[in-house]
Amino acid sequence: MYDTERLAESIKRLTKVGIALSATQDINAFFELILKEAMYFTNSDAGTIYTISENQRFLDFKVVCTQSKNIMLGAADIALWPSVPLYREDGSENKSNFVSSVAHAAEAKKIDNIYEQDFFDASGTRKYDEANAYKSISMAAIPLKNHEKEVMGVIQLINALDQQGKVVPFEQKNLIFLESLASQAAIALSNKKLIQNLETLLYQFIKSIATAIDRKCSSTSGHISRVATLSEKFLQKIQEDTTRYKDITFSANEIRELSLAAWMHDVGKITTPVYIQDKSTKLETIFDRMELVKTRLELVIAVIEKNQLKYPEKKPELAALIAEIRSYEKVIERCNRSVEWMPEADLAALQKVYDFHYCSEGKDFRLLTENEFCNLSIRRGTLLPKEIAKMHEHATVTLEMLSELTFPRKFRNIPLYASSHHEKLNGKGYPSHFTEADLPLQARVIAIADIFDALTASDRPYKTDKKLSETLIILAKMAKDRDIDPDLLSLFLESGLYSEYAADYLKKEQIDAVDVSTIKAIYEAR
Repeated sequence: MYDTERLAESIKRLTKVGIALSATQDINAFFELILKEAMYFTNSDAGTIYTISENQRFLDFKVVCTQSKNIMLGAADIALWPSVPLYREDGSENKSNFVSSVAHAAEAKKIDNIYEQDFFDASGTRKYDEANAYKSISMAAIPLKNHEKEVMGVIQLINALDQQGKVVPFEQKNLIFLESLASQAAIALSNKKLIQNLETLLYQFIKSIATAIDRKCSSTSGHISRVATLSEKFLQKIQEDTTRYKDITFSANEIRELSLAAWMHDVGKITTPVYIQDKSTKLETIFDRMELVKTRLELVIAVIEKNQLKYPEKKPELAALIAEIRSYEKVIERCNRSVEWMPEADLAALQKVYDFHYCSEGKDFRLLTENEFCNLSIRRGTLLPKEIAKMHEHATVTLEMLSELTFPRKFRNIPLYASSHHEKLNGKGYPSHFTEADLPLQARVIAIADIFDALTASDRPYKTDKKLSETLIILAKMAKDRDIDPDLLSLFLESGLYSEYAADYLKKEQIDAVDVSTIKAIYEAR
């Protein structure tokens, strides 16, 4: 009757393990269940589950249980325990250790008494027994093999007990149940490794694409990785905050989701022409047209000088004309630079340059083409309206590219977070013109990280790198206008994250004194 009841109970427990396998997310908790069931099926007092290390050289402890000592240790408890070497120093297989020999043989083994045999080294067992006032006698071990028959770990059981609680040898029939459990444990481990490998591949692929985009454009080298790092640290500060965000926590998956989104936030720039991204001056396209303009000016001067020789009576008049052209060169150089806002006086001077022309021998010589004049007339920065639109297009492309990918459900928000770093709380951002209600916290975090790094970056050819205090004042003005989240900016300032970032990435001459109260007053007084 006992055997029949036990068999029914065994089937019931195996079913329970199967159900747990299909629902498991915590591999360590699943291993604890497997070990407990293995000890039940074999009626053993103690057991251990090992897994093969990443470098395939060791068996790492994962779960240890000794019922008679009321010991149950998980991965965190035994993280520092020395692993069992699978190979000797000379590279040969280590078969003197019981569990390592099972791993190499890829088949189950049992020992009736570990201290009354000469084949396996019992020093490790003796050390454990002495430290825990225990007496190991009988042992059994079975490998965890995946569908490709690759050994992924070993289940070891110690001290099989009879109905009276006496230690006896393990019975061969019990190893049949162990094989079923080992198979399920191997499936769980294999699935976990598969998922981990796929996620690692996804992360590596995303980082490689982002790195390639950084390298495509000299003006953004390192920008993507810095934004990702700053965004991750921002989430940490949010979780540490005990005031505004005291009720907000992020799971490991949510943190990784944000990280991946930050790595992908500029993926759309793969379609942005480099000459637009790297346009450091207004005349720059695929080459620097300033030199072309200077050559043209020299050509006109040469024509005038030739006419001075041809028409001596006009020499003073022509000399004045040459001096005028020389002064125009300085106007063009001044207007060619990127500025926050071009003065009206410069625009008026530029108009005179564009209107200038000189006729000689039936030819009309001009100093600027219409396209050059349009570029030099740009009031702010270096980009024409159509070039700005092309730059803005990268956010749309980011959304389109990432929306085409089937991310795991836990990473489903990556397209939204990544493509929203130019959205604003006031609805004036792009590409979707989201309002505050539409923008998740993660997208707001990436937005601030992106702006802060862009302002302080020292590798942008179209601007000078700004000092820390100047950058924070600009951010404060943006918070006042509801371009960025004021509460997040306050956390950025109060937590000292801006200072931590500056110490890691900014040049010493950029790091100046920052009055947090004065900066916060800019937007808190709105």
